[in-house]
Amino acid sequence: MNSYIRITYILVAILSLILVNNQNLVGQTNETSDFGYQINRVQKYVSISTKQLEQAKVLSDLNHYYKADWVKEYKSVITTAIVNGKRQTIKSKDATISTSQKALIQSADKETDIEVVVHYLPENNFSNNPVAEMDFSFRIDPEIEARYAAGKKDLDHYISTNILKKVTSEDVPQYQVAAVKFIIDEEGRVVDAHIAQNSKNEESDALILKTVCDMPNWESASYADGTKTKQEFVLTIGDQYSCTMNVLDIKSEVPPSTKTNQ
Repeated sequence: MNSYIRITYILVAILSLILVNNQNLVGQTNETSDFGYQINRVQKYVSISTKQLEQAKVLSDLNHYYKADWVKEYKSVITTAIVNGKRQTIKSKDATISTSQKALIQSADKETDIEVVVHYLPENNFSNNPVAEMDFSFRIDPEIEARYAAGKKDLDHYISTNILKKVTSEDVPQYQVAAVKFIIDEEGRVVDAHIAQNSKNEESDALILKTVCDMPNWESASYADGTKTKQEFVLTIGDQYSCTMNVLDIKSEVPPSTKTNQ
């Protein structure tokens, strides 16, 4: 009888664990699965806004990937920008952004890289600790981002009518997205649209691509002086929590797979 009771307890415990795990799996699915769409900026380089530049005080404000904790002692910081087609350089002594350094960055030609080269003693306990170098580059974003001319509500209707009512989770299963990258040019037109991530259905891919290519005009991105510029975007259809979102060069301070639908 004792053996029978022990076996019964063991079976009950196992069943309880199975039920708990199943509940956890269901909970995870409900929380992380999000079939829908997003349109995000694509950017393969680091950039900051003019407002961020105005507020910047140290190098990490120019590039949030900058490894300040690697530095034990600064030897020099060299900032180079293209101004009126010519390279100009300013040398500073530490991570603090000087007034002249910021002025150089602000005067950089549009759509050009600002380069920063740091010479430093690494933060370590090695007896032989030679001067090391690290560098990064960044750009200044236009003050006005490209936007769908008819507004967000109309964009939702356009994508819903042409894609979301026709493409299902069978075409783009959970944890996956289909993606089309495209450029909004200086005239607000959609150009260079192409499939960046396939769905499970070629017809769905063709539909998504056609919907992007046929999209009505946007208002193009522009700088404060009115100069218009092109910007690249990506439309994603499917599970917006998919890890694939993190390999699409989406410009974001937050990992794209954790963002809510736009």
